[in-house]
Amino acid sequence: MRTRAWRGWLRVATGVLLLLLAATSAMAQDEQGSGFFRKGTLDGTPDGITEAEFKAAFPEYFPVEGSGAARPSEIPDIFGPGAVLSVGRVQMKVTNFGVFGNPWTNLSSDPSGQWPGASGVEYLNFAGLAVGAVNPLTTDPNAIRRVSAFLEWRPPSLGPEDKMYRAFDGIVNGARFVNDDEDKYPARTGLYQPGDQRFDEDFLDGIDNDLDEVIDEDYGALGQQTITCRMNDYTLQSINATATEKHVPLYLDVEQMAWAYSIPGYTDFNVVQYTIYNRSGHALDSLVVGGMVDMDCGPITASSYWQDDVDLAGFPSCELPHQTDVNDLRRQGRDMRRPGAPADVPNDSALCSHFNLRINGFSVVDDNGDLNLTRGIPTFLLVNHTIDPEIEDPNAPVLRGRTGPYRVGFLAFRSYPGNMPYVGGGAPRTDQQRFEFMSGAAGTGIDPDGLIGQEPGAEKGDYQAWWSCGPWLDVPDDGSIQVTVAFTVSEGTRVLATKFRTRLNEERAAGFPLGAKGLVDQFPSLATAVACQVAYEGLYSEIPPGWALFPNGHGRETPIHPNLGEGAITKSDCHDQGARTVNDLDPVDWFDFDCDYCTGAYDAAGGTRTFQSTWSAQSPPPNPSLNVAASNNYYANPSRIVPAGDNQVTLAWDNISEVTPDPKTGWLDFRGYRVWKAANWQRPVGSAGPSDNDWALLGEFRQFHQWRDSSGVPKLLQQNSFRTTVPSYRYPVGSEHCPLGCFDTATVDITLKVDDMWNAQNGEVIRASEIGCVPDTSADGCAETFGCINGTDPILCGDPSKKYFEHRIRYLVGRYQLVDREVKNGFVYFYSVTAFDSTSSKRGGMLEGRRSAMEADGVVPDASVREGKNAWVVPNPYRGYRNMAERPSSWDLIPNGSDPTGTHIDFMGLPPGKWTIKIFTVSGDLVQTIRSEDAVNESIRPPFLGPDGTIIPGYNRQQDTLDDGQARWNLISRNGQDIVSGIYLFTIDSAAGMQRGKFVVIR
Repeated sequence: MRTRAWRGWLRVATGVLLLLLAATSAMAQDEQGSGFFRKGTLDGTPDGITEAEFKAAFPEYFPVEGSGAARPSEIPDIFGPGAVLSVGRVQMKVTNFGVFGNPWTNLSSDPSGQWPGASGVEYLNFAGLAVGAVNPLTTDPNAIRRVSAFLEWRPPSLGPEDKMYRAFDGIVNGARFVNDDEDKYPARTGLYQPGDQRFDEDFLDGIDNDLDEVIDEDYGALGQQTITCRMNDYTLQSINATATEKHVPLYLDVEQMAWAYSIPGYTDFNVVQYTIYNRSGHALDSLVVGGMVDMDCGPITASSYWQDDVDLAGFPSCELPHQTDVNDLRRQGRDMRRPGAPADVPNDSALCSHFNLRINGFSVVDDNGDLNLTRGIPTFLLVNHTIDPEIEDPNAPVLRGRTGPYRVGFLAFRSYPGNMPYVGGGAPRTDQQRFEFMSGAAGTGIDPDGLIGQEPGAEKGDYQAWWSCGPWLDVPDDGSIQVTVAFTVSEGTRVLATKFRTRLNEERAAGFPLGAKGLVDQFPSLATAVACQVAYEGLYSEIPPGWALFPNGHGRETPIHPNLGEGAITKSDCHDQGARTVNDLDPVDWFDFDCDYCTGAYDAAGGTRTFQSTWSAQSPPPNPSLNVAASNNYYANPSRIVPAGDNQVTLAWDNISEVTPDPKTGWLDFRGYRVWKAANWQRPVGSAGPSDNDWALLGEFRQFHQWRDSSGVPKLLQQNSFRTTVPSYRYPVGSEHCPLGCFDTATVDITLKVDDMWNAQNGEVIRASEIGCVPDTSADGCAETFGCINGTDPILCGDPSKKYFEHRIRYLVGRYQLVDREVKNGFVYFYSVTAFDSTSSKRGGMLEGRRSAMEADGVVPDASVREGKNAWVVPNPYRGYRNMAERPSSWDLIPNGSDPTGTHIDFMGLPPGKWTIKIFTVSGDLVQTIRSEDAVNESIRPPFLGPDGTIIPGYNRQQDTLDDGQARWNLISRNGQDIVSGIYLFTIDSAAGMQRGKFVVIR
């Protein structure tokens, strides 16, 4: 079991880094990208950090001076390939160093905030976390008010546990509002009584958070892609760093969870949630949360594309009426109410037919759209944070909760051109300035209605923003607060966005005759923000089995119960006739402090117990694990099915899509797979992988797995034989009858067994293989999943006898295999297998996962080994072109930081066994040496955690399998230089003897 012991990691190197960072910021990068960040560091002042100085500070990650490429590592998740949300249309990097986005483009080619998909058009430089507080116990005046910001947040250690974790909604042990491990509270804990069930208590972080000697056995994952990590502000490296301003930690832990959706209507936003714990040993006062956001709009191919952005402070902030969903129990219609209660709403109407939806956000936009390349508007949203709805003073001009904000909103905001000094409205650069701004002492920029009131900047430029929320006046030791933000990109232009405030005022004056629709239909950015906020609001629904806390009256949103020994608490709320008293031995009582019937939904007539199921969204089956993915296809993986072959690629995937119940219905509603392929990708500048337009459908395969319900007992149809009409060739392609190939139809016999996949268009069948099951970690045998039979009434799904359940076995990668022979050796290809579910009137339309792949997922077919001495070079001669448009094919890729030439020649027909290739000039000078065990994609492949808990390399080798007879060379000499035109000689030394050959390079 892991501990929280600190480890001294890179103490000197980190000190150098923080020294360089503390007094620096926003250095404009030259066109070649030699600056430390894309356009500077994090706080806005010019700096002189060179790439060489940065690499010198981290020798562990830059072992070869001048190599231009970082050794990849997940710890910290900044260098090299990292954690990228990629299932939606916003591709965004997430780190465990207090920022999301990727300002380190010299060190990693990961997207920062690209849209749509891997388009090479960026909308985000970075967004950084800052938390400030007052330490009421310190006597040091320099330590009273401190802020932990940006790189002062670190992963707790360099141990393999302190990394980025991946999951998805519905994953085993990660179902939300489900007691996955069936544990209960052993003693009184806050509002919970002994015996109450525990839900989602074990954050996904490799730690035994609930001290039950099991790790990550009950957490809640969100979206179709979840990335989690832990950070804190008190690592030895941060504390001991020598910097212009010494870091004084607040002793905070942060659980960071980021997620994205692949379902329609939810693909244009990514969400990041921070749960911040006080570990100082005492209470913290006036805690505030915020940070800096630097949104930049433009294609990476354009120089200094961030310099012509336009400020949209306050867009699309607003408050709109939103119609309550008919399935949402917060409506609290007349069938949920006792006659005559509550008295201030007519008995024949719902208590909450509508509710107010607040949008708290700000944006920027490109000045002219860059010839229609930059078609989006990026927006930063404050979605939610911890609130205290009990008003401190109802007569005060500014309403505040007793211990924290009474509603979600910004405390302070300012946007500014990047070079603006703090006193002129720019970025705070010291802890004193940061706390002054974040606490609102320097002015808030917020209107009386709680929305951003600052006027947008008049000139175009490189706009940045600082924001904060809070304060929380008394955060106890081990207490926590939570803040949720989102980054969105939607269609839009400067001209459209500037009309928003006028149209908002017109709608407001007219009483919103069309509700939110009157504005949502006109402003896509607002539509995305509303979709995100509605997704957070979720639905009020019946409580899950075993749920302990639920309201006991209409609109009562706040549970009250004294701690043991505290005696009694007396409170009055908005709709009670008098005060109520709660004793420490009484059951939990609930109060309505926010005067809003739309929170704390209650069924007085039927006795239905309700709770708010936030982030309640439909979900397609998760996409299966694929053998071509970087997380599976690496040399050190003993269980991989190698995809690369001689002029062919073998795709293999598992059945995780089939065994994952729908998170909302509990149905096993999987229907089939779609197989996608991307070829001719040339790595456009800034692109992390194929764009949406690069994918072609290879085939749709529907599963044969039918259930028939007779007298309540499900029966499995074992096999099905039938005749079907499919396309077929009448004549061979190229024949005299049909030079281009003619198609006809044919009737064929097909027999399907359970779990076979059938392509109805051509009759192709993928047989389900018994390659091996996922072992059950708690018992001998195979891991199994139970779920409701598709289409079963949800009430029947809750039958404890599981009469209407079916079980499915989980299989390893290789359950299904498909061979693609339409490939050529030496070219890079990408594949994605998406899963889709069944169409049902109860579920609405069919949902499908989103196709995506990163550069590290590319696969290259390799020629087989050859006996004898007949190796050759392809292409020969090699013709190099400076202009990519002149290059004849996708053999060459556009150069980037991990691949500075973008091109290669390949040696084919190599002998079996180990070999060494040496390349010489005609005068006999050694140019380069290539060995069979050399890594070929180390700069884009992160290491992985092996089954024994050790970190193992994630790269492929030149000789990746025993049948791999191909090796590539990037035309870089052993001195790190591009080779010139000429004739080159090579030798191949192996157990089969010495081979010699030559090739020509023309540049």
